[in-house]
Amino acid sequence: MLDVDAQQLSPTDGPAYRQGGDQSGDQRRTALIVGAFALAIVVGVVIGLVTAPEARTTPAAVATTAAPPSSELQPALDPPTWENSRHPGTAHQMRVRESDRRALSASLAYALRENGAGTMTTAEVVIPPGKLFYGAVEGRDSTVDEYWAVGLAQVAGVTPAPPNPHVWQRIANGPWTQLGSGPGACDRLPAVLFTVWQGRPGLCSSA
Repeated sequence: MLDVDAQQLSPTDGPAYRQGGDQSGDQRRTALIVGAFALAIVVGVVIGLVTAPEARTTPAAVATTAAPPSSELQPALDPPTWENSRHPGTAHQMRVRESDRRALSASLAYALRENGAGTMTTAEVVIPPGKLFYGAVEGRDSTVDEYWAVGLAQVAGVTPAPPNPHVWQRIANGPWTQLGSGPGACDRLPAVLFTVWQGRPGLCSSA
């Protein structure tokens, strides 16, 4: 009796593969194709990394508000007339110098820039003649003498214009600092100054 289980005929009566025959050749061929494909991907990635332009990270620009030079905000003080005979709390009328007027303008311009006034410059803040009161209050020594100013300022290029009046303070040789503006700003002034200014300045009610 013939062994017909060992071989089957193909639909065309030709020989066919044996059932359960060895398929290792197909498996090796499939493995080679998969391996070649994976290798191509890896090579492509490596080439891309090597040839890609070097990434450059540029730090984001940080908006800064440059303060005026210290020499502009801190003009040299005249020797105080009360140095050799101090009475802390005593007020004095002070002479307004051009360097003081410019320092007050610079201080206000800086304050406006910090509040979003862009490129406001010292030259764009004008304190008209006759619109500024300047005085000092003695301290126990020169390191705590207080200098005060109140005035009206004309500011170009700012809408709405900052309200008048403006009040500034300086401690000893420190910088002038703008403390406030508007009708209530004068409330920050030491009342003792009104005695040497012959009363509360009329510009304190200016808006």
